[in-house]
Amino acid sequence: MKVYIEGYGCTLNTADTRIIKNSLKPFKDFQIVDRVEDADVVVINTCVVRLETENRMLSRIEYFRSLNKKVVVAGCMPKALREKVEDKAHLLIMPREAHLSGKMMHRFFKEGEVSRPSNVNINDKLKYLKPEGLIMPLPIAEGCVGRCTYCIVKVARGDLLSYDKDLLVKKAREYVEGGVKHILITAQDTACYGFDKGYTLPDLLEDIINSVEGTYTMRIGMMHAKNVPEIIDHLLECYKSDKVAKFLHLPLQSGDDKVLRDMNREYTVDEFIEIVKEFKRKVKDLNFNTDIIVGFPTESEENFENTLEVLKKIRPDYIHGAKYTPRRHTPAARMKQIDTKIRKMRSRILDKLRRELSYENNRKYIGKTLRVLITEKGKGIAHNCKVVKFNWEEGLKVGDFVDVKITDAKTFGLFGKVLL
Repeated sequence: MKVYIEGYGCTLNTADTRIIKNSLKPFKDFQIVDRVEDADVVVINTCVVRLETENRMLSRIEYFRSLNKKVVVAGCMPKALREKVEDKAHLLIMPREAHLSGKMMHRFFKEGEVSRPSNVNINDKLKYLKPEGLIMPLPIAEGCVGRCTYCIVKVARGDLLSYDKDLLVKKAREYVEGGVKHILITAQDTACYGFDKGYTLPDLLEDIINSVEGTYTMRIGMMHAKNVPEIIDHLLECYKSDKVAKFLHLPLQSGDDKVLRDMNREYTVDEFIEIVKEFKRKVKDLNFNTDIIVGFPTESEENFENTLEVLKKIRPDYIHGAKYTPRRHTPAARMKQIDTKIRKMRSRILDKLRRELSYENNRKYIGKTLRVLITEKGKGIAHNCKVVKFNWEEGLKVGDFVDVKITDAKTFGLFGKVLL
């Protein structure tokens, strides 16, 4: 059977798509193809973080059905919104079953068996991640310890379940020995890694830094601010290493304490600001990214203005702004909703501010020299994960680390000249 695989969503889901693909390879009955037209079976690894994304997933599933393909729906949708897809798919695969995709599909399509696996060991997922290219995701946990009122991903991914630390160190070593130069440390919330095991994210990073030799960087993925204070001192020690990218993804979501309480974020604006200040004090060239939800059901005009003022104070390098959309099975979906026009208006205002802040932050790099990993001809990732474009010189090659002097800046990128 010829199988076409399509994946969507966050870095964690990207890792799962790779895992699904690699789980099929041991089965001679399956041949992975690059074009949906050539396939007998389509596997779609879904994301449902927002309503627009959910609608896109459903549209793609209907499209595959219209081509008379057998459809396997994997990822967050089968777990969080099973009722919407169980009559549209031949087989459902949950997020924690990604590594069992090959086995489940073989049983279903070749043996007609539809039983779900039991006693799933998520550590086994790591076996299906192999070094492929310069940049690789390294999932460190499934689920989280939060209870945010708007979040459907919690429904899909469940409570925190951390991967074994020693296995992650071993996988990081395998990556680097296989040519990986940039490791994306990923989870729903990397800050709570190990809370269920008796160790922490800094413990993991320290073990990798001390035992995995080579020239590489690790980008630490999204952290929930409520869990950072417990690990911040040890974490900032890890940031001193050249192997840790000077990058911080810390979602604020709202700059108003009342809205944060209604979201059940479990931190205050002042507590958030203190974390950001500490990182900026201790980490040179910090690339600080945050997320904002506009139009949450209880967000008044004053609450929204408070958010804008906080953003002007903390000045993120990049703001990912999202209009709130109600998600099924979440407490916020049962609240009285704000008019769509108001959400759109606030989104436009936020977009204008985020562009201004990104441009102003990038301008500060003009004249500086940054260490850059070349990811393609004339383009690379700086030591703080800024995207840099530069002149292409004879002798340069993809995978090299080079020094680039920044000569110009745009809203979402830097430009420079390679120093040879």
